[in-house]
Parts: sequence; structure tokens; C-alpha cells
Amino acid sequence: MKAKPIVFASFIFLALYFLGLGVLSIREPSMLGGFTLISIFHIGFAVGIKKGYETVISLSPYIALLDFLFGLLWIMLGLSMPAITLAIISALLLFVLLDEDVRTELKS
Repeated sequence: MKAKPIVFASFIFLALYFLGLGVLSIREPSMLGGFTLISIFHIGFAVGIKKGYETVISLSPYIALLDFLFGLLWIMLGLSMPAITLAIISALLLFVLLDEDVRTELKS
């Protein structure tokens, strides 16, 4: 199974997730701006992975780790479905990205 489409789709899914959170908080401009910025950041990483940029592929596990840690922090603040979803998706993505074979395939 090819890993590049899975990792690309995961980053796109996370971007849509954060964009959706921004739309839900549309009445607060700072929240909307922050979530939109995070969404654009994830889309940039998805495009970088699709094109095979080595620096983006090297940094992508750290982004997944940050997403996972913020998901866990959000769970500790209050148990909610968005927090659980973020933690699970980012943990699965982190698990895939930590495999050396996957990173080798992403670079090709």
C-alpha cells in the first residue's frame, strides 16, 4: 500500500478539521483567524508531502506530534468529541510518519 496518498489525505483532513473549527467560531475573529492559519499551514504540509520536499517530510512528524499534544491538552481541559478526534487522527498520523520505510517512500 502506498503511504504518500494516506499521509497527504491525513494532512488535508486535519486542515479541513481546523477550518471547520474556524467556521464554527466565526463570531470570534481571533479564533477564526487562528484556525484558518493552522489550516493553511496543514495544507502547505500536505502539498509539500505530495511534491516530496525533504524538509517538509522531515518536519511532518513534529507537526503531527504537536497536533497530538494539543489534542491531549484539549482533552484534559474538557472531554469533547473534537478533542478526541484531533488526538486520535494525529496519533495515527504520527504512528505512520515515524516509520522509516514510510519516510523513505515519501521522499521518492
